[in-house]
Amino acid sequence: MSAPAKTCATACLSPYHVPDAVRLKGIGCARYGEWLERQAQNCKRRDPVEHRRDIEEYRQAIHKAVEKSSGVDCYTGEPLEWNRLNHDRPKGGGQHNHRIMGHYPTVDHYYGTGRLEYRICCGSVNHAKGALDHQQFVELCRKVARRHEGWGKA
Repeated sequence: MSAPAKTCATACLSPYHVPDAVRLKGIGCARYGEWLERQAQNCKRRDPVEHRRDIEEYRQAIHKAVEKSSGVDCYTGEPLEWNRLNHDRPKGGGQHNHRIMGHYPTVDHYYGTGRLEYRICCGSVNHAKGALDHQQFVELCRKVARRHEGWGKA
């Protein structure tokens, strides 16, 4: 019988311990910390200068979103491929890679830039959402679904 897997809390010194749903996909504390740092830097860089905050606030907000996600896309409920963090996806390929490689986790600016409200969703959904806020995106999805109901039926 093998020993139980160590939790991040006992295996690292980071204040941001890998949430269980992410750890169970094989992501360790160091790798999660690198991803979290990269995402925090990216979010800070995207915010308008007048809304930028200390990098620690970005880390906290993104980590909270990861914990809340339970490892699934906030819009579709589909499992995210945490074993393929953003920096693991192939470079280049543009739209093609978004369709093929779209289930890696990304940080969604839930209400747009300038607010520390994030959700975790897959790359293809985040790409489709673009600059829309949550309500605008959901309404757009509803319009698309209504428009296409019954298409392809004889």
